[in-house]
Amino acid sequence: MPTHPFLLTLTLSQASALLKTHQLTSYSLVHTYLTRIDEVNDTYNAVLQTNPSALEEASFRDLERLHLDPSSVENLSILHGIPIMLKDNIVTLDDSMEATCGSLALVGAKPAEESAVVGALRRAGAVILGKANMAEWSGFRSTSGCSGWSGRGGQATGIYYKGMKASGSSTGCAIAVALGLCFAAIGTETSWSIVSPAERSAVVGFKPTRNVIPSDGIIHASRIQDTLGVLARTVEDAGLLVSILACDDEVHPKVLKKPLSTIGDRNSASLGNIRVGVPGRLLEIADISGVRMEAFRQVLDMLQTQGAKIDSSITIEGTEEYDALSGEEKQIVLDTDMKTAVNIYLSKLQTNPNKIHTLDDIIAFTKACPEEEFPDRNVAVLERSNATNPENELYKKMLERDKYFGGEGGIPGALKRYNVDVILMPCLSPMMSIFAAKAGSPVLSLPMGVFSSDTEIKLDVRGMIDIAPGIPFSLYIYGGVEQDAKVLQVAHTVERMISSHVRDALHMYLAPQTDLCVRDSILESETIPEADSDSAISSSDT
Repeated sequence: MPTHPFLLTLTLSQASALLKTHQLTSYSLVHTYLTRIDEVNDTYNAVLQTNPSALEEASFRDLERLHLDPSSVENLSILHGIPIMLKDNIVTLDDSMEATCGSLALVGAKPAEESAVVGALRRAGAVILGKANMAEWSGFRSTSGCSGWSGRGGQATGIYYKGMKASGSSTGCAIAVALGLCFAAIGTETSWSIVSPAERSAVVGFKPTRNVIPSDGIIHASRIQDTLGVLARTVEDAGLLVSILACDDEVHPKVLKKPLSTIGDRNSASLGNIRVGVPGRLLEIADISGVRMEAFRQVLDMLQTQGAKIDSSITIEGTEEYDALSGEEKQIVLDTDMKTAVNIYLSKLQTNPNKIHTLDDIIAFTKACPEEEFPDRNVAVLERSNATNPENELYKKMLERDKYFGGEGGIPGALKRYNVDVILMPCLSPMMSIFAAKAGSPVLSLPMGVFSSDTEIKLDVRGMIDIAPGIPFSLYIYGGVEQDAKVLQVAHTVERMISSHVRDALHMYLAPQTDLCVRDSILESETIPEADSDSAISSSDT
């Protein structure tokens, strides 16, 4: 059986227990992650910058645990001393840490307050490890290709095939988690911006119900749709992270307070209380590879053996109407919302060295800055957004129509109509993700399989490798608003049945060599010789 580096199998519960019993220190954990970043980041461009204070913060957390009495240590948050990576649109006020949404226009710019989620992380005792690369302006800059690319960080690439597309916009977060460059990461999703990069990196991407994790203070692409979520290596870790970061107010008083309470005994995968829907019509019109469909059928069979009821004939009522809309009708709400969101954020800047006050200024800066690669990477989406007006009648009409796509015509309507708890898809469905975004409902992507050795290589429009042997693919699970626990329950069951099979089939073409090893119950950082490391896969192995 293949073995795997310790940091790629360490769970949040295990890490917390080791920290509390002083078998592991936050300092050694952070130091090892920083070393791993130095080893591979020039290849993958996943991390924009590390926090110069991370080791100091880790040492402080170690001292806290050392000087507390045992009962107080037990009461510490499970995140105490755990290194977390942030997407570059999540604002921190550390002197040397930026928040730029990937754009060089915002280097040095700071508002008065940090993002609310950063405050929640700090209160839990987490260590902010650094900022991850992303698709610039959350993918809302260009029509000529910014998937996983930013002016500030360059092109982030996938880890299972040279030149592989890693998807956007929470690109670096997913890559960093998969490579073991951080324990977990916090990303944002307007539509598929967490779950799609998670698929490409074979990690768990969980976008919970909107505003379960407070989004105040981030650089929004859309104040209507943006949702914070997590990228982690296990479903349990994802659920725990979300529950810790969840709002303390009454917005969602019950959702995910005990994220695993409905999963039941972790040694049992029974799903006798769960009904699963599969949108047969969407599967018929989707271009889904044979290996992916076969893996999906096996998942459905497994779920049935665990007691789940499967309805493979559900329909999403609004899909045909949405598909028939013009491009302008589909885009105008997000375009208008982006202009408003960006201008609001810019108005709150207290330091602003590049004098960026409006979306106009961003466009002008981007065109003039050589590192922003204009015109090869155009600014068509920014310009389209800048031309909008919230008084436009089409905008008002589509804003109202979104209530249907996010309600009766979308996921909530289908869940209610067919009396199912979750909807499963074997691939990223842009329409399903858009409907989930409009509803504010949860989505989780879970590694399901790996493309076989005879898979035909396919490229995207910029020549990046989109499909190839060894690239992973995921199961997508859609749930109802505030029904996050059911999404986690199904995901947890599937993960228990297939995760080791998927993990053993994955091979990074360049892996970090530094890891933590157990010796006499003490964990210490060491460099693993290449010949002894299962993660040290040469490029020829792809």
